Order: sequence, then C-alpha cells, then structure tokens
Amino acid sequence: MNDHITISTYELMRRFPDADSARRHLEQVRWRGTVTCPSCGSTNIYARQGKRAGFYDCRDCGKSLFSVRTGTVFEQSPIPLNIWLYVIYSLMTARKGVSSLQLSKEISVTQKTAWFMLRRLRTACGGDMELLKGIVELDTTHIGGKEANKHEHKKMSAGRGPVGKQAVIGMRARGGGQVDCPSSTD
Repeated sequence: MNDHITISTYELMRRFPDADSARRHLEQVRWRGTVTCPSCGSTNIYARQGKRAGFYDCRDCGKSLFSVRTGTVFEQSPIPLNIWLYVIYSLMTARKGVSSLQLSKEISVTQKTAWFMLRRLRTACGGDMELLKGIVELDTTHIGGKEANKHEHKKMSAGRGPVGKQAVIGMRARGGGQVDCPSSTD
C-alpha cells in the first residue's frame, strides 16, 4: 500500500476537526508563517482578536478585515474551512468524481450548496483549451422531454427526434483526461 500518496478520511478529520485548525493550516500553507496583505503585499499586519480571530488589517495600505479566504475559492463562503478541505479531499480522491447530491448528504448541506462548492473547485482547477490537441473525440446528445409528454402549448409539432431539444456537445483529446463541454448549439 502506498501510504505516502494520500491520507485516510479518518486522518483528515483528525487533523482538521474544526474550522480554526483548518484556518491555521491554510494560513501556514498560503503565507508560510508571515501574514501578507493581498492588496499591497506588506507584512506590516495587525491581527484581530476575540470573535474576529483569523482576520487581519494592513497598516500600510489600510486594507481591513482580510483573511486566508481573501482571493481564493473560499472567499465569501459561509461554509467552514474544515468542510471545504473535506470537499477538496473527496473531489481529489474519488475515482469517478463526486456528485453534488452525494456530497450534500455527506456534509449536511443542501444540494445547491454542494453544487456551488464543486463548481468553484472545478473552475479553480482550470479549463485550459490547450488540452484539446491532436485527435479530438466528440459526442453529442439532445436533452429534453418527449413531445408527447409536453403541455399542448409547449409542443413544437415539427416532427420527432431532436426537435425542440437542447443539443449538448462533449469533446476530449484522445489520450487526455478532461472533457470540455463548450456552450450548447441551438
């Protein structure tokens, strides 16, 4: 077994049992022990105390109330950082990905919140179109209900097949791992 590649879920939860421990870890990773202003890069920082622990003010540029979340995917999210770390762990260790419905049940949030978190993380991982080089495989499908199941005023009455359905296209470079879904066609 290769124990140096990843840790167990138990170990993750033991390392980050609460939001404060996750915040301290992310501060160490991001700032390497010296808090730095995201606006001017200064290290002349004033740390807030009490209920505002984890928030900082810059004495040089006057930027107030920034934290380790500022300028990251965690910014303006009410989700605790230890939950974010669990979601990142789940996303990176799942062989076939994680659905927002499954994730919502695991972390006790709504499906919409889980979708939002996954969307932010997937966007942060990047969508470089340079990956589509060489032989590119393409597949298409049409999404939409059967005409017979629609209300009379929504029926197109223009035949069968893809009429009245939205086309969705997926592309993947042969040998590549990422699927790119450009905007659908009309």
